[in-house]
Amino acid sequence: MDGAEQNPVAQVQTIRFEGLSNGNADERAHLYRACCDDGFFYLDMQGTAEDIDAAVQDIYTLETQLFAMPQEELIQYDIDKLSPKKLNGYKPLGRNHGELAGRKDGFESYALPKDGIMGLGILARFQRPTIIDLYMSSLRSFTSAVTTAAKAILSSLSGSLELGLDDGFCETHGSHLPSLDLVRLLRYHAQPHWEQGASHLPHTDLGSMAFLFTKQDGLQILGAKSAEWEWMPPKKGHAIVNIGDCLSLLTNKMFRSCRHRVKAAPGQAMKERYSFAYFMRPDENALMQAVSSRLVPKVDRQDQVFTSGEWLQKKYAMLRKDTWKDDENWVLTGAGELD
Repeated sequence: MDGAEQNPVAQVQTIRFEGLSNGNADERAHLYRACCDDGFFYLDMQGTAEDIDAAVQDIYTLETQLFAMPQEELIQYDIDKLSPKKLNGYKPLGRNHGELAGRKDGFESYALPKDGIMGLGILARFQRPTIIDLYMSSLRSFTSAVTTAAKAILSSLSGSLELGLDDGFCETHGSHLPSLDLVRLLRYHAQPHWEQGASHLPHTDLGSMAFLFTKQDGLQILGAKSAEWEWMPPKKGHAIVNIGDCLSLLTNKMFRSCRHRVKAAPGQAMKERYSFAYFMRPDENALMQAVSSRLVPKVDRQDQVFTSGEWLQKKYAMLRKDTWKDDENWVLTGAGELD
């Protein structure tokens, strides 16, 4: 990839969904090590659904058409006005704290709630531009495939930690409505070559897992061993999966919530970049404290115990430029700072 000579490429595991779903012991062991060591891995999506590739291509088309809409139309669906939990709506360019001129970010995004996509609960009739309806079938196929993969991952990790059905990770994810899960469409704007700040500044994800799909370079992760930024290039037919703060908190940080960012290669201009991701989060009232397992390290105390919903609100307050607090910037890099 361009610019790889200045930064190494991350050497992370590739996990096969089919192996996990079939209970393959080697695949489960690889997944466990990936969560502990790197917090990032590639997931071979083969076997999740027959039409997953077609759905992914349709969503790429959707986001290019959606972000081509006039700004005055998109802003009618302002996420900060439409959705207190940030599950539905549009975030314009520059609203988040960032490293570009004016301490702004370099991307716009549109969030689509899982419950709305699947026609569940109070979000079944969520507000949205009509163009989204043209792709709703593909969004449902995609969401179904990714949630199937996510549950296979959670089930495998629960087994690796010797958790039972009543106290495993699946019990705290998706067992109650409304869900905090969402699909987020992202468009990164082109930047001049002299603008070398990150378009999406270093952060950890607030939920349990993220499943990222992109055809373009730009994602970097902070290597656990090297403590250097490493490229995470896209891989055809694979999702890029990372562990978030909540799954890290549920294991007393044994599972790594890894810092990552989106940035141009040194000396190169940031090109326009499209991606989208499915974000899985625990149920809103689930407590973010360690599960009961002899394999999870113990801590002397944990002064702050958040619910999933409380952590979501705290994290979003730090992401927004207008509510950023320098003395609480540890929130942006997540569970690793909660001691």
